[in-house]
Amino acid sequence: MNRSRYFLVLSSLLLAAATVVQGQDGSNEEIFRLPPTEDTPAEPTLAGPEITPRANPDNFPYRTETIPAAAGPSNDPPPAYTVTPPPLQTPPLQTPPLLNSSEELPPPTPSSTSPTAPPEEIPPGDASAEAVGQVLGPESFWYSFWDPWEGNVELGMNGTLGNTETFNIRVGSNAKYTTETRIHSFQAVYLEKSVGTVNTAQSLLLDGRVEWPMNDSQWNMFVHGLTEYDQFKAFEVRLSADAGVGFEWIQNERTKFLTRAGLAVSREVGGPDDAIIPEYLAGLEFTHCFSDSHKFSFKSDYYPAIEDVNSFRINTQASWEMAVAPDWGLSLKFSVIDRYDSTPHGAKPNDLDYSTLVIWGF
Repeated sequence: MNRSRYFLVLSSLLLAAATVVQGQDGSNEEIFRLPPTEDTPAEPTLAGPEITPRANPDNFPYRTETIPAAAGPSNDPPPAYTVTPPPLQTPPLQTPPLLNSSEELPPPTPSSTSPTAPPEEIPPGDASAEAVGQVLGPESFWYSFWDPWEGNVELGMNGTLGNTETFNIRVGSNAKYTTETRIHSFQAVYLEKSVGTVNTAQSLLLDGRVEWPMNDSQWNMFVHGLTEYDQFKAFEVRLSADAGVGFEWIQNERTKFLTRAGLAVSREVGGPDDAIIPEYLAGLEFTHCFSDSHKFSFKSDYYPAIEDVNSFRINTQASWEMAVAPDWGLSLKFSVIDRYDSTPHGAKPNDLDYSTLVIWGF
């Protein structure tokens, strides 16, 4: 009896297991049921109504969704979504109205013009401070110091080697700074000559002048200073200063001629007569440009002592300049400097120096 009961239970479990295996094919039928027999009619398969495509609940314009109707078991892959981009809406172009032939264009406003003006062109050969400023920049110290000045630097040298060794050199500079109320000028000249290891000449001249032109007048006022060093003079250094008035007889683009008069003082430091000597001053200056390539300059100052007019000094300079390479600012200069002293204290009263120099204008 117990064996029959165990057999029935085991048979029921086997049938249930077979039904479970048969139900894993993806159908919607119930899992735990006995297979239909001939006496028991099979239950009809339930199929839901066909579902029509529905709109996206969020009304998303980039995608439409289609859901197929429910069906029986199937191994087909799910349907893919169809992406439909929205149509592009380009705004219509608005063209400005055309002007009639009788209408005139309005004048340009300042804002419609170019915001920056084109840089000024530097003429060839004008190696001035403006060209230097473009490299250094307007905010640099050297540009602010260099910018107002114009002038030149000069160099000349010669020498020999062999049985005789000689070397001569002269360097210098001339500069001028002009404003609305005054004119600054400066000159420096250094000269050295040697034979072997023995110096035969060595001198230095520093000359500075400030002029104040009078408004609507040919007159001007000035102050002037001069420092002289000469190794073969009886003194170490001679210092002099003078002030007075000047009158411009000729002043145009090519020619300048003026005369000066005033009072001066001088002192020969380290010499036999180391004292301050009051002097008169009479001078002249002449400059003429024969052409754009040739220029002649001459100036001379006469200093007689007030106490003894037979004791005097004369400083004279003359030069001829010829432009060689205007695009580079190079010129050739023939220069003569003469210094005469009526009281040389045992030395020769006259010192004359002449040189041929190459000068570069700035």
